[in-house]
Amino acid sequence: MNYPKSLYTLTIATIIILSICVFMPPSITVLVSSLSFAIIVWKKPKWIIPLLIMYFSVRPFLLEINDGLKLAGDAAIITLFIRVTWDAVKKKNFKQLYQLEWYEWAYILFCTVGAISALFTDVMLVAIIFQLRKFLIMYVLFYGVKRLEWQQQDFFAIMKLTVGVALVLIAHGFVEKLSQRQWLLPETWVDMFLSPANADRIYGLLGNPNSMAMYLFIAMVASLILLNITKQKIWYIPAILGFGTFLMTYSRGSMIAIFAVVAFYLLVTKSKQFLKQFIIIGILGYVCVFTPVEFIDNEIENIQGTVEQGDENSNQNSTIGDRFGSSFSEENISLSGNTGRLFFVKKGFEILSSHLVIGTGFGTFGDSAALVYSSPIYEEYGLKGIYSYIGRDFYSDNQYIQIIVQTGIVGTLLFALFMLNMLWHMWQTRKENVAFANILMSLWVFVAIVGIVYNVWENQMFTFCYFTLLAWMEIVRRGKLKGITRTDH
Repeated sequence: MNYPKSLYTLTIATIIILSICVFMPPSITVLVSSLSFAIIVWKKPKWIIPLLIMYFSVRPFLLEINDGLKLAGDAAIITLFIRVTWDAVKKKNFKQLYQLEWYEWAYILFCTVGAISALFTDVMLVAIIFQLRKFLIMYVLFYGVKRLEWQQQDFFAIMKLTVGVALVLIAHGFVEKLSQRQWLLPETWVDMFLSPANADRIYGLLGNPNSMAMYLFIAMVASLILLNITKQKIWYIPAILGFGTFLMTYSRGSMIAIFAVVAFYLLVTKSKQFLKQFIIIGILGYVCVFTPVEFIDNEIENIQGTVEQGDENSNQNSTIGDRFGSSFSEENISLSGNTGRLFFVKKGFEILSSHLVIGTGFGTFGDSAALVYSSPIYEEYGLKGIYSYIGRDFYSDNQYIQIIVQTGIVGTLLFALFMLNMLWHMWQTRKENVAFANILMSLWVFVAIVGIVYNVWENQMFTFCYFTLLAWMEIVRRGKLKGITRTDH
């Protein structure tokens, strides 16, 4: 199979399937979309990655139109798991099925601790399953992907698709911003209340500026890889567009993380070429993308009569500076300590003191399950209805305090083993391909830092990309990626 050429067929097929399903009744859409994705993956298992890149990048947008599309991705991933299991059984390669790395066992045990602890805390079974699905569905994808046979050309073709999808998200983001969130958005998003601090952020088809920022980061990495492999300067264009749009998400955590990643990458590679490329992308992204789009946006606001909002954002240098500076202002620190991130960290350790060993369990503190189903401990600790004015409970917006509270000392140690053993495997990958290993370790730095301010391991789009790269890491580390040669640069 010519994988790159087959992506054109898959892209067209995916667009047709999703377009048709959007207009069906949700009850029929669930069956048609899930069955279609399952058939595609069963017939062509390696197609799962490009299929899910296209699906997850627009999933939040599609679900606002037709909720019946919500299970298509899960159907594809479960089908892949069944397919690789079936293939292993046919070949009588039973060892392959349970041959897991230390970080895999640690992650599975971490999820087990969270589930068992939740049962002791009387969390609803449906909430536990909901949260386990959040944590495990992309691991199941990883489990299947690393057991497929991949070639170097597959890897490059998927990177190109990642960049192509990013360009679609960027174009839509420009329309969203310049139309003042009026065009090409579901009605619920158009009518959604946004605080003044969030009104100018690009949310995109992912429906969340932080998710948008993290996907653009992945796409920029893909652009830089393609730039250095192909030596074609055209790959500067998506990187520059990506960085300019990345700035318009005003995602503070991602911005801090990306500069930490650049510093780390320069430290391990000492690459002057990369520094030059990053400076070019950063300057041109700011000057040629961010500044003109923000300027036009302000002019449109003024024309529409929203002079006050336009004046507030007229100085774009101060807009970014103000957003970062406000993070450390006395007022914001006070708010954070009363109802924000710092408050939840302090409250988290208060809860932990009574549940030291295995914590309170999934669905009890600031995770997706607690957000949807609430928590049995919120009343006891004064957290019930803390955000009642927006009609929902809270995200912890800090992956680590969530893990510490929900899984205690045992779960926290298991998660630490998961992260550190994973990093060790990335370091070992240097024996086969130094360049790929350096990229992986840089992504590890990104996810480690972003976890301080976001529930990053519950972000479906980012974990999809991350676990896919992790699967490819195992293939490269074992020297099983066809068409790739060892490199020392």
